[in-house]
Amino acid sequence: MKRTSKSLASLMLAGTLLTGMSAFVALPSHTTYAAETAVTTAPGVINVSGTGKLTVKPDISYLTIGVQTTSATAAKAQSANAEKMAKLNTLLKGEWKIPNADIESVQFYVQPNYDYNGKDPQKVTGYTAYHSLQVTYRDLDKLGSLLDAAAKSGANNIGSVSFGIENEDTYQEQVIAKAMSNAKVRAQSIAKAANLSLGSLLSVSDPGVSAPPVVYMEKQSAKALDTPDAAGTNIEPGTIELNATLNVQYAMN
Repeated sequence: MKRTSKSLASLMLAGTLLTGMSAFVALPSHTTYAAETAVTTAPGVINVSGTGKLTVKPDISYLTIGVQTTSATAAKAQSANAEKMAKLNTLLKGEWKIPNADIESVQFYVQPNYDYNGKDPQKVTGYTAYHSLQVTYRDLDKLGSLLDAAAKSGANNIGSVSFGIENEDTYQEQVIAKAMSNAKVRAQSIAKAANLSLGSLLSVSDPGVSAPPVVYMEKQSAKALDTPDAAGTNIEPGTIELNATLNVQYAMN
């Protein structure tokens, strides 16, 4: 009996050892599987801004042309100024064929002029009437001649002349394509530096195309344009730079 019991105990111990070894062997297999799962991660992303620039010639101008008259009374100043303004309007609409929609009054006033010497009370010395127009003009080759003609007809204040592009949509596709190409080149450079490859395009946002106005000349008196021996006014419109910015997101593999 003692021998049988010992054999049974030995058998149970061996079974226990075998069972323990089976559990121990299975455990590394589970750990390996978990490690492999952690390595499989989502691809990274990269956000870049691309810029595009396009230089074009302006095709429209905006002029401020004014008439100013000083007289002893407000009524005389206004009447004389109105007569000069009527002559200027006839010139613009008749001889230069500028549509009514392209001529707009932007400022009008009649105000007193004062003389003050620091001792005596202020004294009114006369009145000044002023009326200015904003004129939209598209034939830029004749812009200087238009200003000369306006000065000769009575306009004695020429305001700033600015240039623009009437329809920016004409160039929008080109400048956006430049911005997109710039964004891709930047993204590829960053991915290469990170020892990765550029993946698919994920998103694009477009803040828009901008073209700041170009101002050629500041407000000045037109008397110099009205002298008989003066050369004709020459206006050079120059160029306008269109800018586009795109915010682009790519995947990185």
